[in-house]
Amino acid sequence: MFNMELKAIVPLDAIKKDIYDFKDYDDELDDGRSIIKDICEIFADTGKILFSVSGFGDENWAVDCSFDLPVIIEQLPEIIRKINNNDYNFVLDFYEQGIEREIEFIDGVQFVKLICKSRNDWSPQPSEIEMSKKDICTIFMRLYESFLSLSEVLCRDLINHHLFREWMNI
Repeated sequence: MFNMELKAIVPLDAIKKDIYDFKDYDDELDDGRSIIKDICEIFADTGKILFSVSGFGDENWAVDCSFDLPVIIEQLPEIIRKINNNDYNFVLDFYEQGIEREIEFIDGVQFVKLICKSRNDWSPQPSEIEMSKKDICTIFMRLYESFLSLSEVLCRDLINHHLFREWMNI
């Protein structure tokens, strides 16, 4: 089984909401990824938001909000658009140094085959699994919705920025 989750480990109203000094984004130099990175930094700074990934023989991948979460969130809109079109052929790339894994999703009639490839000395055990299309859809939609709902509470100004809205539009 493969899973990803983003959650607050305490009630959201218990997370201190500092006044963050937001930078100005340049429409020519920045895009939604710049804002995603800043949102993920805010999550990391709270110390109360947990990004977790498990599967392929490793129940606790060494991922975090600062480096790994933005890499995954930036890929979500394209993946969700494919899923919404009933196309389960895509790649999810954990390309950040340290984790360096890639999961290829291959559409089948009943199930989706997931093939995990490592670009470092870690080896997936097993390297291939099958999951239902419903479970795959649930994982990605839940991650997307969690990211937006946590952002709404912790950094509403950022998720309302036009660069973010354009990037995350599904």
